Amino acid sequence: MVTSLSDAERYRAVHERNKEFDNVFYFAKATGTYCRPSCPAPHPVITKYLFFSTASEAALEGYHLCGRCRFNEAKNTLSTTILDGISAGAINDHGVGGFAHSLHMSERQLRRIVQQKTGSSPAQLNQERRLSSAKYLLAYTQLPITEIAFRIGFSSLRQFNTVFKDAFNTSPREMRKHHSGSPPLLSE
Repeated sequence: MVTSLSDAERYRAVHERNKEFDNVFYFAKATGTYCRPSCPAPHPVITKYLFFSTASEAALEGYHLCGRCRFNEAKNTLSTTILDGISAGAINDHGVGGFAHSLHMSERQLRRIVQQKTGSSPAQLNQERRLSSAKYLLAYTQLPITEIAFRIGFSSLRQFNTVFKDAFNTSPREMRKHHSGSPPLLSE
């Protein structure tokens, strides 16, 4: 059970639904469920709470995760899957609609989740990822510009040049001239 926080602090965090204490402790209800402090479900009388340091500790005591917390956990997993898919280039292959369909959701739902997590649309996020990759490849490799364009998901060199120039106010060729060198080393 949790010992580093006083009962008053834990009760206050649960009552205020304070997200700062999520994954710091969990509380169990007389209903047989346990929750994170920010859980939106109705809370019972405070004398019914038990506190645990970890979710597994609560589960070992026979409590199960409440439905609201389980939904939020699944939502976080889904948003991670979405962002990983965008990073992997799923939108390049199938477009936003095709990517949404592959996740069994609507385009609107996909846009809403990505907007909520990143502040950008899926297409903007994908474009940023592609341009960042292009900039790196131009600066630190000798790959032909055409190969870079196709490798990062553009369907034509003309499209790549236009988007690149709009984003960076310079052509890929000019950027390569000004930024060629060896890649930055990772610090150990």
